[in-house]
Amino acid sequence: MNQKNTKILVIISLVLLVLAGTYLWYVSLYRPLLDQVEKKTAEHRQLLASLETAKRQAAKRVSLQQEYDDLQKQWQVVETLLPRERNMSDFIKQLHRIKGKVDATIERVSPLKARSVDFYMENAYEIEMLTTYHGLGGFLSHVANLPIIVDVTSLDMTGLPQQQEEEEEERDIVGPSVRSRLVLTTYSLRENVDLEEKSVQ
Repeated sequence: MNQKNTKILVIISLVLLVLAGTYLWYVSLYRPLLDQVEKKTAEHRQLLASLETAKRQAAKRVSLQQEYDDLQKQWQVVETLLPRERNMSDFIKQLHRIKGKVDATIERVSPLKARSVDFYMENAYEIEMLTTYHGLGGFLSHVANLPIIVDVTSLDMTGLPQQQEEEEEERDIVGPSVRSRLVLTTYSLRENVDLEEKSVQ
């Protein structure tokens, strides 16, 4: 074997050695590192997506919390306007306080049968009173300003006989000039949706 062939063999051996080393480096070091980089990149993308989702949910939560707080305030107002139970004595006391402020005489207050509607109860009262037209307007105005919801229905008015009005005018007394019969309805929350209608005795 001559010297030239020896050099070629050495060069070929070195090339093969470099290729083998490169392959081993690629297989044992570079490829695992590349796999790790790809894995970490995928995890990073996933974390970014989760972060964006969390940000959206956080913003939505703030919005929902604000909406919840607003609904809570509205519910507190509703609870004020719709008591949890029918309180006849308190309502009748309020009516008598009102009639003391206007020219009116309440002759009768009759609680009627409570009626169940959806989530609330309708509590009606039939009232008969003597008053002037102005006094009746004042009475209804005060009723409208009560801290609870009150509806006025079935308003019937009957004028008093002329003779009675003339007698009152001669005595310089501004007395009743109309007899009124009306129904006032208050509302209260139902404790149970399946609550049966009850009659108030």
